[in-house]
Amino acid sequence: MKLFAQHGFGEGEKINEGLRDASISGVVFGPKDIAPDRLPERLSELRTSFPTASVLFDPQYYASLLGTNPNIRLGNLEDYPYFRLSRRSQMESSERVGEALRECLAYQVGLPLNGIIAPNILISRSFDSVEAVIAKNFLRQSGSVFRVVGDARPVYATLAVSQQALLDPSELQSFLNDITLLDSPPNGFYLLIATSSSEARTELFNADVIAAWLLLNYTLKLAGFEVINGYSDRLSPFLGAVGGDVGCTGWFNTLRTFSLERFAPSGTGGRLPIQRYLSKRLLNRITHIELDSLRNLFPELVNGLQHDSDYTNGEPPRNREVLQSWEAVAGLLKEMTNSDTDGNLVRCELAVTNAASIYTRLAAAGIRLDARSNSEHLEPIREGIQIFKELAEL
Repeated sequence: MKLFAQHGFGEGEKINEGLRDASISGVVFGPKDIAPDRLPERLSELRTSFPTASVLFDPQYYASLLGTNPNIRLGNLEDYPYFRLSRRSQMESSERVGEALRECLAYQVGLPLNGIIAPNILISRSFDSVEAVIAKNFLRQSGSVFRVVGDARPVYATLAVSQQALLDPSELQSFLNDITLLDSPPNGFYLLIATSSSEARTELFNADVIAAWLLLNYTLKLAGFEVINGYSDRLSPFLGAVGGDVGCTGWFNTLRTFSLERFAPSGTGGRLPIQRYLSKRLLNRITHIELDSLRNLFPELVNGLQHDSDYTNGEPPRNREVLQSWEAVAGLLKEMTNSDTDGNLVRCELAVTNAASIYTRLAAAGIRLDARSNSEHLEPIREGIQIFKELAEL
């Protein structure tokens, strides 16, 4: 499995440095955070400096149904020629779906991208809904419209689904049956699992949601599709273990968990978040303060990788945290996605067991961790793998 940067606000030199380190091998740009006149220039820069990097563009069309609230934070997205706010009733028209696809795909064809991501809306509640019907219409037409536009690059259909919709396995199975038998299929899927908020950890780290995300990757890969998982962050190794081709993550929580909240009206300002260190052994991030206090007592918490050095003198420079995070996820990908599915799942389960053992030792030593640093993610992953095995009949 490959790891791509999920682009967003405050890029700076982060992507360049991640590509230079070879911890990431590509990037998915988001129009909200880059102006349309700057995008071609930035793509050309990457093409020149990193000719082997994969560069994609998420059109973020799912934001088109957010309404006309003047406080919605669309950023640069509303300046792109293919984007306009719409009502759901307008999207119920097959002709309007085809028009949206043609406009968005034609725009991307003119850019130096490695592949083209077709637009879609978010299935926010259920696969048995009007939204799901509209989304399937986008999926059915993505391949055929792109071939009319005319281009030799692969096209990836966006499949954006809320965690709530994934809680019914029978509806999911039926939906999967439909999209794996498309008459004019895309080359692959750009898969997004949405939560109500980028801070809603329990919505994503839910056994049924994890099982469904695994099943989507496994089934689509078996059907011959390439699967790019947007905003997959720490779950990327588990998704790669069952067939996912690409995982993506960025430098803010809003670039590590997919939520339409990032387009919502902004709240009041706050303090900058405390910087964290992604420990491969814990499958989790701990604060740099916790790392400093524990690294001598529990040296296995330290990854033994290049960017550990950024954390040797307390809090690292703010632009280095993501480099350490990418490096750690890439390391997990190498360890957990290098065999057949059965072998990979054994490694995944062992990684969870080992992480639980370290957390037990920390607790026995009387060490209390920050709420986001604790072990609550482990049991949903463990149970999610078991549910996935049952659903996939492995």
